[in-house]
Amino acid sequence: MKSFSLLMLCLLAFSCDNAVPQTATKPVYFDVADYVKSQIQALSTQKPTVVKNAFINRQTNKQTTNAIDWAKELDLFVQADINKPAFRNSYTVVRPDSLTYNYSLKPGEEKLTVRTLTVKVDSQTRRPVLIEAVLKSENLLYESERRLLMESGVNGVVGWGVRHYRVEGFQQLSHFDRNEFRVEGRINPD
Repeated sequence: MKSFSLLMLCLLAFSCDNAVPQTATKPVYFDVADYVKSQIQALSTQKPTVVKNAFINRQTNKQTTNAIDWAKELDLFVQADINKPAFRNSYTVVRPDSLTYNYSLKPGEEKLTVRTLTVKVDSQTRRPVLIEAVLKSENLLYESERRLLMESGVNGVVGWGVRHYRVEGFQQLSHFDRNEFRVEGRINPD
């Protein structure tokens, strides 16, 4: 009995000495924020020409420019990140095929802003070719919904990157008119 206890004590001590260090956890869902942040950095460096259309409350504006603050322009796509520890069990995942990730908010989780997220990846590069999301916020005083679309692919000389993006939706304060908007940009390969 003594030898058995001594053996157990040695095994316990040995297992404690060789504990595996904890590493950063791998994202549970597709890492949209990481992809978008890398695109913000690349676009800020490359300064491509963009044909941009904006529609805000029945007023339209079209311009061709390369003077875009990409961090602001693509901020809502970064906000579509669902890879936060608190969200780990908040979404159902459906994989209709090996290239598509569909995430939907589970019932009872309506307090979260990102309601749905779809990511389709390229079969060769495994990089996103399509990111779509619906973000919704509401309380007694305010309601907003934003629908996001980003299309990526081989983009001229610069390689893989964003080719087209769109943000559309509405904002409404209680007792005020609904403000609708749509911003769309097409990146011209140089």
